[in-house]
Amino acid sequence: MIIIAKKKLKDDGIYFVGKNSSDVTGSCIYIKYNGKKILLEMGLFQNNSMLEAYQINTEKFKFEPSEIDYIFTCHSHLDHVGLLPRIVKEGFKGKIISSRNMAIFFEPMLLNSSFILDSEARRLSKIFDRNYSPIYTEDDVYRTLDFVYEYDDYDRNYILDDTVSFKWLRNSHCVGAKQLQLFLTDETGKKTNILYTSDIGSTQSKNHFVDKTEICKDFNKITIMESTYGESKRTSKKTREFDIEHLRVAINTTLGRGGSVLLPAFSFARSQELLTTIYELYHNDKSFNYEVVVDSKLTCDVSDLYEKILHTDNLKLWKGVYNWENVTFIKNKPQSTISVKDDRPKIVISSSGFCTNGRILNYLQKYLENKDNMVIFSGYVGADASYLSYRIKNCKGNDTIKINKIDVPNRADSITMSTYSSHANHDELVYIGSQLNTEKIYLVHGSDVAEADLQRDLQEALSKENKTTRVLITSKDMVCRL
Repeated sequence: MIIIAKKKLKDDGIYFVGKNSSDVTGSCIYIKYNGKKILLEMGLFQNNSMLEAYQINTEKFKFEPSEIDYIFTCHSHLDHVGLLPRIVKEGFKGKIISSRNMAIFFEPMLLNSSFILDSEARRLSKIFDRNYSPIYTEDDVYRTLDFVYEYDDYDRNYILDDTVSFKWLRNSHCVGAKQLQLFLTDETGKKTNILYTSDIGSTQSKNHFVDKTEICKDFNKITIMESTYGESKRTSKKTREFDIEHLRVAINTTLGRGGSVLLPAFSFARSQELLTTIYELYHNDKSFNYEVVVDSKLTCDVSDLYEKILHTDNLKLWKGVYNWENVTFIKNKPQSTISVKDDRPKIVISSSGFCTNGRILNYLQKYLENKDNMVIFSGYVGADASYLSYRIKNCKGNDTIKINKIDVPNRADSITMSTYSSHANHDELVYIGSQLNTEKIYLVHGSDVAEADLQRDLQEALSKENKTTRVLITSKDMVCRL
C-alpha cells in the first residue's frame, strides 16, 4: 500500500478569536493544525456593562463547537474558563484538558457564574422588555464537568494523539495555575512548539500555596504571552513585607478606635491569601479577640476545597487558618444579614474585589459612612470611575456613592496593597520575555497602552540579549500561520 502524506493545510494557524486579543478578559485562542482543532481556554468576557458583556458572550463562535478536539485550561478564573458550559451546551464533545488542582474549583466557580448569568439575564429582560436567555444553566455546568480530563505532573510530556502533546510549566498566578507548552507534530514528524503563558504570576511572589513561576528554557517557535500589567508605570518598589506591615498597622488602628475593617476580595485565591496573612499576624496574639468574617458562599466553597489540594507544610498551615477560632465562615444570607447589622469591631473579607456585586455591597452600604472604619483593597482597584472600588479609593469628587440605589457618604479610610496583585508587573514581564528562546512573541490579555509599552520595552530587552525575536501586538481575528 502506498501512503501519500497530507500536504500542510492552508488554513493551519493560530487564530486570535477571543477578546483577550485586545482586552484583559475573555481568553480564547483557536488553533488549527494537521486536521486537529484546539482551543487555548474558553473565557467569559467581564466588564461593568451587563448588556455589552451579554452581547459579547453570546456572539457566534468563529469555530464549530462539535469539531473542537481539545480545550486547554490553565487556571480557574472565569475570564479563562467561564464559557466552557456554553461551548458544551452548543455541541462540544472533545476533551477539556486540566489538572486536578484546577478542575476541583470548576464546579463552584461555574455554578456561581451560572447563578450570576441567570440573574443578569432576568435583569436585562426587565430593563429592555424582551427575552434574554441565560448564557448557560446549572445543568450545562454539570454536563461540562463530564468532559474534564486531569493531567497533574510537571516535567512530563503528555501525548494526546499523533499530532498533539503537551507539558505543564509552573505558574504562581493563583492556586493550580499552569503555563502550557504545546507540541504539534505534522505528517512528516516535524514538531512545532508553542508556549502559552496564560496569566503569569510574579517571579518574586510571596503568595502562599502556589508554585514559583517557571521561565521556559526550551525553544518555542511561537510564544503567546500575557500583558495585563504591561504599562511601564505598572511596577512597584514596595515589597510584600511592606504591605503586610501596612495591613497590620491599619487593622490595629481601625479596631483600636472601635471601627471595622472591610477587605473586598475575589472569592478564589485572593480571599484565602488575605485570610492566611491575617492568621499569621494574629493567631498567636492572645489579646486579639476580634471576629474575622469570611462572608461569601463562593469564597466559603473554595475555602472548603483547599484542604483537598494542599500537602505537607501548606496543608498544615491551611488547617490552622481554616480552624482558627477567630474565623467565621458565612454561606447563607440570613447569617450575612446578622453580621452586617452587628456593630462590634471586626474584620470582614467578602466578594467581589471590585465591589461590583456580592455581599460586600451590603457591608459598604452600612460601614462606608463611618470615618472610624477602613476599606482595604488588595491589588488593582479599576482604571476609572465605572468601578465602585475606584470611586471609594479616589474619594475626591466621590463624597457620596450610590450603593444598592442608596446614597452613602464616602467617609471611611481606604488604603490599597499593590503587591497582592496576582499578575507579574511590567518589569517582570520584560525580564521573563527577554529570557525566552522563541522566534515570535504575541502579546495578548492587555490594553492598547499595556501592549504598546511592553512591546517597546521587551523588544529593547531582547536586543540587548542579542536575540532576533519579534514582539507583536495582537488584534481581534488576527491570524498567525503555522
